[in-house]
Amino acid sequence: MKVVLLPHDPSWAMQFDEQRAALVSLLTNASAQYNMIVHVGSTSIAGIPAKPVLDIDIIIPLSSLPSARKALSDAGYADLGEMNIPGRFVFRQPGYGKADAAFGHDEGEMRRNTYLMIEGSLALRNHLDLKRVLESDVEMREEYAAVKRKLAEREFANIGEYATGKNEIMMKILRRAGWNENDLNEVRQANT
Repeated sequence: MKVVLLPHDPSWAMQFDEQRAALVSLLTNASAQYNMIVHVGSTSIAGIPAKPVLDIDIIIPLSSLPSARKALSDAGYADLGEMNIPGRFVFRQPGYGKADAAFGHDEGEMRRNTYLMIEGSLALRNHLDLKRVLESDVEMREEYAAVKRKLAEREFANIGEYATGKNEIMMKILRRAGWNENDLNEVRQANT
């Protein structure tokens, strides 16, 4: 498979806002406590090419995990569990199952990865620190974009191989964010 990257599209932020509103309603109606809902990943950062897939973090306290999981599942989201990354619970949007990895638009609908992220987890720090550094550091943003473009030229057996190809640049970004080697090793191992 080849990964298709598109230039940043300002409409992605509007699509996120629509999804956030729907998720706020869904979680509120189910009395599932959450702290905030954040647009993460490359579609959230101007100047970075991205797979046209929205990455959405729903940040929750651990105590809300059962009610938030139930709310999403009841709304048709496929619960994939942590997928070997503690503190990050992955959900496919309604109509898609575990084997339906999100690569981009599917019949006109933008695909989404929705995550329940446990507050304080390393997985959440990873998402937020990557976004923070890439938004504020032009050099890192350009280097990350170049790595993604180079990877998009290759064939991959699956999306996991593409993610592994970004490991070293991600470690560089997280070092810039002040991460220690133990935390970096944990993220590196989760991404291989």
